[in-house]
Amino acid sequence: MRGYIPILLTVFSVVETVVASRGSPGCGKPLPNNESPGKFTNVPLFMTSDNVPRSYIVNIPSGYNPNKPAPLIFSFHGRGKTAYSQLRLSAFYNETWNPDAISVYPQGLKGSEGEPQWQGDPNSVGVNDVGFVLDMINSFSENYCIDTDRIFASGKSNGGGFTGLLACDETASKSIAAFAPVSGAYYQALNKNGTCDAAHTPIKCSPAARKIPILEFHGDADHTIPYDGGERRGECLPTIPHWAREWSKRDGYGPRSYLTSSFDNNVLKYEYGNLDSSLGIVTHYMIRGLGHAWPSTQPNSDNPNGTYIDATPLIMDFFSKYPLH
Repeated sequence: MRGYIPILLTVFSVVETVVASRGSPGCGKPLPNNESPGKFTNVPLFMTSDNVPRSYIVNIPSGYNPNKPAPLIFSFHGRGKTAYSQLRLSAFYNETWNPDAISVYPQGLKGSEGEPQWQGDPNSVGVNDVGFVLDMINSFSENYCIDTDRIFASGKSNGGGFTGLLACDETASKSIAAFAPVSGAYYQALNKNGTCDAAHTPIKCSPAARKIPILEFHGDADHTIPYDGGERRGECLPTIPHWAREWSKRDGYGPRSYLTSSFDNNVLKYEYGNLDSSLGIVTHYMIRGLGHAWPSTQPNSDNPNGTYIDATPLIMDFFSKYPLH
């Protein structure tokens, strides 16, 4: 196990003293599906508005109050993984850093190669996962007491790429306040000549007309979704710095970032924005020596050795700073 960064978490309850909660129609209702606070529930059948059967796992925090609006966090698994594996990996259920938010772990559908995956993967043609998420947001808002200003999305690998896709969707980014992809696979089309210019490839993105908060983590030793991008599976992966700079420009700031380093220059934090309260609205962590993994100081299913920082508490802290309104 490596060293760790001491983290002062800005928990959601603190934000509530500054920003008034926007309670959903589900406030005052009992929990559905025989759910109870402090427990996981597997929901094996959720029918989308397209009449497609889907599934997910939901965790209700032990302090859930049906009359107090709670944040809602979606965590999306990687290609070939499952909702349960993502639950264990991202650990948004851990009340040490998440005492208040409902966390949801949706299950992707199998693509043309037979592996569960998300929209945005090269083999996911015809799957409306964005619609699935919007339907889940509507369902949770109707059946649980949700703070509609504090709905968030995160994910790993293909699930991280899908998190980025949600951020780029005009409708989804009107409902989801902030986004935190980890080791994301941000596939884009090849150039007209069939090549991949990873440092300059156009990134298809049409978000809502607001500044979108983005937090991204990536290891420089990721050989699955390389930090420097490149052609993969017939599409183009942008370099991670290019992807982050494009978000900064999209949010109305320039390509310049402000760099801080820690752990003998093994963790580099790039923050975009102006030198005011906007700084960090787009933030990227590069971790030296880390492969295709969810950063954790403790061993996890991605990395038996651990690394320098814990992504999930940092994500929680980031989310707490960026409610929708």
